[in-house]
Amino acid sequence: MNNSVLKNPNTSRYSIANHIEFHTLGGGLSQKFSATISAPLLIEDYLHCMDVENSVYKWMRRSSYTKKKQEVDDERDELFVWISSSVRLNLKHFDPSIREAALLVNNMLISYENVTQMNYDAETATIDSIISRSRNSSYAPAFQLMDLVPWVNLLEVKNNKFKEYAEDASLEKQSKPDISQKEARKLTDKALSRITDRVEAIAIFDGYEAVAGFAVEFNSLVKHYNTLVHEHYGRTHTQVDITVAEVAPIAPQAFVGKPIPVIPELLIREVDSNGVESVTELVFSEDFTLTYRDNTNPGLATIIISGAGKYKGERIVTFNIERTY
Repeated sequence: MNNSVLKNPNTSRYSIANHIEFHTLGGGLSQKFSATISAPLLIEDYLHCMDVENSVYKWMRRSSYTKKKQEVDDERDELFVWISSSVRLNLKHFDPSIREAALLVNNMLISYENVTQMNYDAETATIDSIISRSRNSSYAPAFQLMDLVPWVNLLEVKNNKFKEYAEDASLEKQSKPDISQKEARKLTDKALSRITDRVEAIAIFDGYEAVAGFAVEFNSLVKHYNTLVHEHYGRTHTQVDITVAEVAPIAPQAFVGKPIPVIPELLIREVDSNGVESVTELVFSEDFTLTYRDNTNPGLATIIISGAGKYKGERIVTFNIERTY
């Protein structure tokens, strides 16, 4: 039987901003009921941990290179996914030589399938390795045959740009905190736990009335922020029908004698309760997958768009393939 008088804050699932807000209010509550807690050193430690976490968060927000690194990292991730998807599409090409080239490259890329999940340094080194292998005598003809050389070159540009931003980190190193956001969060949570453990102990020995004031306000605070977590979880796990997406017009494609893997651009427009509109650009392979029909010869080609991840349903779009000679 659980005889706890205090609710358990689900702090591990709070967003960074909500985590700091919760503990800021919790710190104020601890000071308000300092006489009840009767442990000034515990409160002092809690406030100190909060200050450290807040300073780390402020540094992260104003750190220009951190934002730039993240943006270019997202770009190189998308390029790698696009190259990998193009290779897989070519596994079903009508031309045996292209199918053979796709099989060779696909077998090579399989060993790098987790590259987008690696840490920054490991991903940078891995992409360098992929680029190098794409240009050696074993794989270069295959990449050329599938017209992927320009995309590999662009991947190299993005990877080199990431390296530049990583080097720029040294310019802000003097102001960088000695602790990560994740570590700071843990210390703040532990500091609060020491206070709540003490309050629970007081309730056991002196009765609930001795801590009633603190308990009521603390439980109300926890309920509010735990509810925010559940609401956010519900929003992010509610599937959206992909039929509501806007699909950008697809320009006519030139006949090239092989399947044309056009990737349409999809947007989802949403309006919140305050009337503010937001636009989300869907990501191929993460938010939707594609199946093609009649996308090789001149005429009308069909793309079946299937929702993935938080998106569901299907929709069909078409584009024209035109002979230019």
